[in-house]
Amino acid sequence: HLFYVLMNSGEERDALLRFLKARDILAVFHYLPLHLAPMGRQFGYDETDCPVTDDISRRLVRLPFYYDLSAAEQTRVIENVHAFFRKSAG
Repeated sequence: HLFYVLMNSGEERDALLRFLKARDILAVFHYLPLHLAPMGRQFGYDETDCPVTDDISRRLVRLPFYYDLSAAEQTRVIENVHAFFRKSAG
C-alpha cells in the first residue's frame, strides 16, 4: 500500500521532495520510527536505541501510490523521479 524510495541522504531526500513539488507531484516524508512513537516511548525506547532505523527513516520518500492513480500519472511520477536522478548525476 506504500511505495518508498530510499535516498542517499536526508539532503537528497529533501531535494527530491522539492523537485517533485515544483512539478505538482505530491511525495511526502512522514515515517516516524516505531521506537520514537508514543507507544515506543511507553515501552522505554529512546532516540539512540535504533540508529539504523533512524538513519533510514530520514532518507525515505513516499511516492504517490493509491487506487485511482492512472497509468498516465504513474508514468509522470516515474519520469520525474528519473529526471531528478539524471539532473543530480549531471
